[in-house]
Amino acid sequence: MNRSRILSIALLALTITGATWWMSKNPSHAAESKRGPLPVWLEADSGAAIASRTRADFPLTFDEALEAVRQQHPEVTEEDLRDFITLRYMEAMVIDDTLRIHRKSPRNLNLLNPQMNGGARRRGDRASAARISYVDSVLDFKAGRNETGGAHEVTYSFRISVPYDEALRGDSLRVWMPLPMATRRQSQAEILSASQSDYVLSGPEKSVHSTIYFEGPAPEAEGDTAVFEYTARFITRGQYASPEEILAGIRPYDKNSEEYRRYTTFEAPHIIRLDSLAREIVGDETNPFRQSEMVYDYIIERFPWAGAREYSTIPCIPEYVVKEGHGDCGQVSLLYISLMRTLGVPARWESGWMLHPGEKNLHDWAEVYFEGLGWIPVDVSFGRYTTSPSKAVQEFYSHGMDAHRFATNRGVCGELYPPKGFVRSETVDFQLGEVESSRGNLFYPAWNQHMTLIDIHPVK
Repeated sequence: MNRSRILSIALLALTITGATWWMSKNPSHAAESKRGPLPVWLEADSGAAIASRTRADFPLTFDEALEAVRQQHPEVTEEDLRDFITLRYMEAMVIDDTLRIHRKSPRNLNLLNPQMNGGARRRGDRASAARISYVDSVLDFKAGRNETGGAHEVTYSFRISVPYDEALRGDSLRVWMPLPMATRRQSQAEILSASQSDYVLSGPEKSVHSTIYFEGPAPEAEGDTAVFEYTARFITRGQYASPEEILAGIRPYDKNSEEYRRYTTFEAPHIIRLDSLAREIVGDETNPFRQSEMVYDYIIERFPWAGAREYSTIPCIPEYVVKEGHGDCGQVSLLYISLMRTLGVPARWESGWMLHPGEKNLHDWAEVYFEGLGWIPVDVSFGRYTTSPSKAVQEFYSHGMDAHRFATNRGVCGELYPPKGFVRSETVDFQLGEVESSRGNLFYPAWNQHMTLIDIHPVK
């Protein structure tokens, strides 16, 4: 059975499970779901939703893409553009018998074409002084030189607002928002306030996605907005283990342990076997740490960052990265995890937000497990900070993590809690949140999300 078919079946199973749960709680909404045609952002059918998202992700005709590129590079010809597509500097797809270009391709061209990006390809080669200082802070804490350099207390608010639309009038809304999960680097999460008091928390036993869940009425009149919001506080820590520590402490794997079996298992469609590529990278090397370093360097040297298409439209993300020759943070993390599991080394997903000053954004990374040491963070997307003279700084993110993170996911493609009734907006990850009514999933731009950082300060 091919991976696209597996994904379709998985989406259908999640839809049936969640819809049954939702209708059992809200039987009156079954009749209401038979109202008029749905707006494009109100998704009741998972297959139609993915097809619609794909078309929206590839809106440009060849001529429109050429015009967009020429705004920055007037010298580009039609033949050049065809070459860019062949070289995968620009992503194209035939939709309805017409060649369509990915909406981010004109910008990605400047990142992927060596003649337009100054020759830069290796991740991390242009790290700023500020980025390097976040690494220095953790290294200084580890060395006992800065007792508040290893952790921050973060207070924030997360809000989802849904404006009025006739298609939602009289309906109820179900809303999931990300919540910090308990990890080795994250603790003491505390909800300080919430717009609705009867919220539901998922907990690690319920889902790989840490969530807070609300229900409430949809807006009733033009100009009204339904607002769901909470404020919370948590501690986030950095982590670092030197190569010397790892090599001295690493032990043979207990291959019968639950930890080993769980995190060396393949989870189609996005964590898969890549035997030939994995062996090409590591050759005869058998040490798990050295294998991890080799895989890390292989990825950062060959797959530059580029703006991503909707994950839900990609049948298999690791294969996509290898084929297209680029990937964003989550895409290269899934490639790393797939390669490490292929080599028999436990690896897993972690994601949420990066909270670096002035750089608050969605972000994904990974962890690798070494027997005798436990889980070690790995941020493939941050690469090697070669602008620093310090070898420890240069190599930090293949076995370390800064103290500016908000982790909410320990896996991909998990079922939310309570179960979702319709296809998710983020079918792989969970960072922005999810909203649905009794009629379907609310895809963008049907609602707005905003995370506000209220206070961040170092703590011992």
